[in-house]
Amino acid sequence: MNWLREIWRRVKFLRHRSRAEDELAEEMRLHLDLRAEETGRDESRRRFGNELLLRESSREAWGWRWLDSLSQDLRYGGRALAAHPGFTITAVLSLALGIGANTAIFSIVNAVMLRTLPVEDPQRLMQLRRGSGGSYTNPIWEQVRDHQQAFAGTLAYGDDRFDLAAGGESRFAQGLWVSGDFFRVLGIAPLRGRLLTVEDDQHGGGKAGPVAVISYAFWQAHFGGDPAVLGKSITLNRHPFEIVGVTPPYFTGLDVDRGFDVIIPIGCEPILHTDLSALDHRSWWWLRILVRLKPGDSIPQAEAKIRALQGEIRRATMPTNWEEEDRKSYLKDAFQLRPTATGFSSTRDRYRQGLFTLMAVVGLVLLIACANIANLLLARAAARQREISIRMAIGAGRRRVIRQLLTESLLLSGLGALGGFLFSLWGSRLLVRLFSTASDPLDLNVSPDWRVLAFTSGVALLTGILFGLAPAFRATSFAPNQVLKENARGAIAGGSRFRLGKMLVATQVALSLVLLVGAGLFLNSLRNLLGTSMGFDRKNVTLVSVNTLGKVPKERRVELFRTILERLRAVPGVTSAASSLITPVSHRGWNQFVFPEGYAAQSREDTLTWFNRVSPGYFRTMSTPLRAGRDFDARDTTSSTKVIIINEAAARHYFGGVSAIGKNVGMDLDGKAGEKELFQVIGIVADTKYADLREDTKLSAYLVTTQEEEPRGETNFILRSAVPGSTLTSAVRAAIAEIDSALALEFRDFETQVNESLVQERTVALLSSFFGALALMLAMIGLYGVTSYAVLRRQGEIGIRMALGASQGSVVWLVLRDVTLILAVGTVLGIAASLAAGRLVTAMLFGVKAADPATLAVCAAVLALATAIAGFVPAHRASRLDPTTALRDE
Repeated sequence: MNWLREIWRRVKFLRHRSRAEDELAEEMRLHLDLRAEETGRDESRRRFGNELLLRESSREAWGWRWLDSLSQDLRYGGRALAAHPGFTITAVLSLALGIGANTAIFSIVNAVMLRTLPVEDPQRLMQLRRGSGGSYTNPIWEQVRDHQQAFAGTLAYGDDRFDLAAGGESRFAQGLWVSGDFFRVLGIAPLRGRLLTVEDDQHGGGKAGPVAVISYAFWQAHFGGDPAVLGKSITLNRHPFEIVGVTPPYFTGLDVDRGFDVIIPIGCEPILHTDLSALDHRSWWWLRILVRLKPGDSIPQAEAKIRALQGEIRRATMPTNWEEEDRKSYLKDAFQLRPTATGFSSTRDRYRQGLFTLMAVVGLVLLIACANIANLLLARAAARQREISIRMAIGAGRRRVIRQLLTESLLLSGLGALGGFLFSLWGSRLLVRLFSTASDPLDLNVSPDWRVLAFTSGVALLTGILFGLAPAFRATSFAPNQVLKENARGAIAGGSRFRLGKMLVATQVALSLVLLVGAGLFLNSLRNLLGTSMGFDRKNVTLVSVNTLGKVPKERRVELFRTILERLRAVPGVTSAASSLITPVSHRGWNQFVFPEGYAAQSREDTLTWFNRVSPGYFRTMSTPLRAGRDFDARDTTSSTKVIIINEAAARHYFGGVSAIGKNVGMDLDGKAGEKELFQVIGIVADTKYADLREDTKLSAYLVTTQEEEPRGETNFILRSAVPGSTLTSAVRAAIAEIDSALALEFRDFETQVNESLVQERTVALLSSFFGALALMLAMIGLYGVTSYAVLRRQGEIGIRMALGASQGSVVWLVLRDVTLILAVGTVLGIAASLAAGRLVTAMLFGVKAADPATLAVCAAVLALATAIAGFVPAHRASRLDPTTALRDE
């Protein structure tokens, strides 16, 4: 324990340092006074020795010498930076922007990829997956639940939206369906009341009836934190649920970028979906299944246990309407376990490459900023050459001086990191807003934690060393006696420092070109996506989703939707209207295998076709051209021949050069394998985008709503108008309310829906353009600085040339010659780096190649223009020097 007492003694000295110093000085004075009485003042001082050295020895015995030295370096570095506020502010702002941008993006990465769930022992949570995905039917879940002896616990959940409104326009709450053991397996305790149990998770509801648990945020926002919320009723899709508990504020669900408002048991699903319950449906894949490993079990051991039960589970849950080939694949599809400590994230799945691309972009910006500051430090080192040489001449070692200079660099990076951290708090929230859409808002916790702080500190340390090391070594690499010679003062560091400065600027130019090319590629890609042929006109179209919520019988729905459509067509400002099951570019889909007349399929996937069910007038409303045949009309009823319209791609694929009109297409629509229903092709329409603008043209087909024998309880009305869609909302709402005021309504702008599908492309293009422009500006500043320094260093030479008759143009070219060399080297390196980096982002491009010559040429031209401007200013100033003044100063 002696070492602990020693540390405590030294810490006490640091706390009471001034008192100890005073006591030491007093003791030394008394000692000298006593000796002076015996031997005299001068002799006593000689025998006593060097007072400063003795003080240093005492301090070293009392405290830590390295800490004293560090404190001294920090004080000196702080004074040096304060003495040059312009340099300090420029450097700190550059670093703050670079470090802040890196930290902001890392905060998003940390939130969706690194931060663990706030549940009990998240490292032992596993998701049960299958080869083709991670969603399961409720029958599979019930089988896994009933065989959960392989695990310490199992849970299932699925997400949904619940309508809180009593009628009219919907007010949605983000909801979760969960199994009865959901909270127990996760180890979550209630903040108020109780949480759901196995007794609540019974088909049709438990003994307590339909019950719900709400989140802390929903409790605060909708109930004002009312302590009496327990026992109150909340209406979900027009059905009342009793609130029995409130979750703690730290628990926002297992999806880290989408919180929840209301949680209800899976067993209550038939209450909300009266038409067709998913509980017994063997082809409705809507649940995630998670398991908790038993103590001591490894993942392979747990997988072996669940695979031993796989055959029994698969046979008990086999979908009844699948073909024989699908049944065999289903039985062979092995269960897998994947760690789920970090939860689930659609942001992680959809924007992973975009986030890493932005991380690389801001990393390059930070490198450019470091090169800029290194150039500034080289200039400062040249100006401080005499000071540094004097310090070394009177005994300071080279390592000591380098440490002092590095301390100043680390002070700069520390200040930049502090500013960057504050900037990142705003920047990370801005990124969340940029990646959010009205239809898919992100609820992402980007508050800093130890990982973010460690990342910021690490970047600060790395950048401080990166831009400070070379100038520190360069400043101390010359012999002091040479520097101190008056006539050598300007020649010692000039040439070598200038060569290093040009190398740094050439690197900046190269990195700037990489960022400019990247921005150009992303902008071209976004332009191509927005300009691609979609097969429809997205402008001036309003989408109105109408949901009966199971309150209207099936036999009345066709007539109800027909009446609503006729009424909407009469709304002032509406030029045409139609309805559809699916709206384009909504990331929703319905596909089936078809059996076209006379077509020999090469494989099962060869006949996979994507469907939509639409009303007559749909193609006219969407401005989709009809290429052949006729549109759906009043002739198409449940008692007439079943009809179908296909797109041009499907007509070419299935019927080649033969006319498709009048041909039959077989389909399995009734859920029974082997039984086919024939549909007659009556029309061919232009190819359109189906779910995504990036997709290749899909084989598509359309069925008509008037031949649907069991219509769904929801549909989308599509209104094309001659006035802004926002002005139609009140009239449309009133028109539908006149027919049935209990219907749930949701309004969307179709153009906004299409544009929101490009949120990643738009965000990456926007931010890469901003950082590309910033990098170009930093490169211009760096080039301007190194050129100005070169002019200053060669001022005497320029004066002599002009005195001997050199023209202003020749002086300008003399300066721009170096600029041209820097530009040439930087451009060559930048193009090579751009071609190499382009291969990494090929998947994010659309309609443009990574090695696009036009983009490379335009970006190189922009860079050349910028460097010419940056170099011309000091060159022009040099050409206007007065030779007499220049020679006198020299």
